[in-house]
Amino acid sequence: MRCVAFVALTLACLAGCARPAQPGEGGRHPWTIPHVLRIADISDPDHLNPYLSEMDISYDVSSLIYSYLVVADDGGNLIGDLATGVPSLRNGGISADGRTYVYHLRRGVKWQDGQPFTARDVVESWKAVMDPRNNTFEHEGYDRVAAIATPDPYTVVVRLRERYPPFVSRFFAPLQEGGKPILPAHVLAREQSFNAGELSSRPIGTGPFRFVSWDRGDRIVLERNDAYFRGRPKLARIELRFIPDDQTIATEMAAHRIDLTVVGQTSLLQTYRSIEGVTVETFPWNSQAALMINCSKPILGDVTVRRALALSVPYGDILSKVTYGIYEPARNSLPATAIGYVALPARRLDIAAANRLLDADGWHRGPDGIRTRGGSRLALTLTTIAGATNFERAGVLLQASLRAAGIDLAIKTYPYRTIFAVPNGPVYGGGYDIALYSNTVNWDPDIYNFTACDRWYPAGQNLFRFCDPQLDRLERAGLQSDDPNVRAPVYRAASRLIWSDTYYVPIYVARRLVVRSGDLRQYRPNMTSTPWWNAWQWDI
Repeated sequence: MRCVAFVALTLACLAGCARPAQPGEGGRHPWTIPHVLRIADISDPDHLNPYLSEMDISYDVSSLIYSYLVVADDGGNLIGDLATGVPSLRNGGISADGRTYVYHLRRGVKWQDGQPFTARDVVESWKAVMDPRNNTFEHEGYDRVAAIATPDPYTVVVRLRERYPPFVSRFFAPLQEGGKPILPAHVLAREQSFNAGELSSRPIGTGPFRFVSWDRGDRIVLERNDAYFRGRPKLARIELRFIPDDQTIATEMAAHRIDLTVVGQTSLLQTYRSIEGVTVETFPWNSQAALMINCSKPILGDVTVRRALALSVPYGDILSKVTYGIYEPARNSLPATAIGYVALPARRLDIAAANRLLDADGWHRGPDGIRTRGGSRLALTLTTIAGATNFERAGVLLQASLRAAGIDLAIKTYPYRTIFAVPNGPVYGGGYDIALYSNTVNWDPDIYNFTACDRWYPAGQNLFRFCDPQLDRLERAGLQSDDPNVRAPVYRAASRLIWSDTYYVPIYVARRLVVRSGDLRQYRPNMTSTPWWNAWQWDI
């Protein structure tokens, strides 16, 4: 849900730290290990094969080991990665009918085992995405391809079955959930099982860092790829540590046993600000935290109940008491820079209105204050991520607020790798009632794959099990032209319908909270789901 054209966005530094310690080697703090970056996240990946996972840590590891056709820089500009540039109508990389895309590839790139990178790797990676025997997460965009030709080893010509404006932002581009790098064709050819083979245990990429080891539940170690095509990385090693609790991560940061948190929690902001030698910053991020609603559940299939839920969310308290005012109220299901974005009235807590809706819908309070209708109790379970303090604290606030509307809310937390387990975790398996987590929204405003009646998981990513033929018609219409002026009114209408029918409730628009050692240099994340576009430039 992002458009390609961006204005430049600047970071806002929230706090530094005074009282610097006595500098060590090269002006570093004494606790810093020169050229070794220690990163913490709350979970290790479920897979090292990046096609089989949708976990954020999988995207992060993938961006360090592998490369893509195009990426986004920290200014929101699409730039070539393994491709020398970004196909467009202006440069002739996209045909006038919107069905042919031409990628020119870098020469002299080598895989980390010394084999040359060529157009064949792109073709075989596409085949791996589409092979029905492979448990590939997310096929959207790739399934629009009719044929791929390679007129020479450094040119890829992709022909689509029909016009598809989001193609450049999806095809081997790490801009949203499900982004995929290019895999080595020579390794794919010898894989006995794509789902549990060599790439799942010892990945080989063209990226800035080489895989060394994975001690499950503890850490992944990477080392510098001296032959990286953009230049020799400055860091000699990266250690990704897995600590399943945000408070413990903060403790480790205070002890200077880690140098960078992947997603710092705003609820721990004051703790992080108080740590000597640590810098706290925010950066733009295409991310929304939302209350996801499983519309296939009988109670939640009722739009009145969903609207009452939306009126019962304590938006102001969550923004002030959990995010400390760093994040902003959501005004649309689209980000503000998307084609068709319009600032809708911000949702507000209105328990009186929620009560009126539920009364009129036949939900009556029982002796304990919880509503019932036709023998069914208005009782729901909130599914969220264990150890993620922002969501746990927001859940407690939500629980109290919903009770004021006569809705009983239980809270059930799951480890990060369990809640999003494919295909049988609570979210993908469809077992949840409502769920609270954040998501990186699409670069292009098209969200057909997330909303369409024929895209319920596993056919697509409609995890809401929601169906509205009118919304389907609008989303399909938005794909019939590459002209932003034609597409914009379509997505304005679609986003208004989503806001009204409430199959999920955006709560806030996030910024990426970065908590890092003051010694870390050149760390400039972009706003996508795979923010580490310039890791070869980092140093500490």
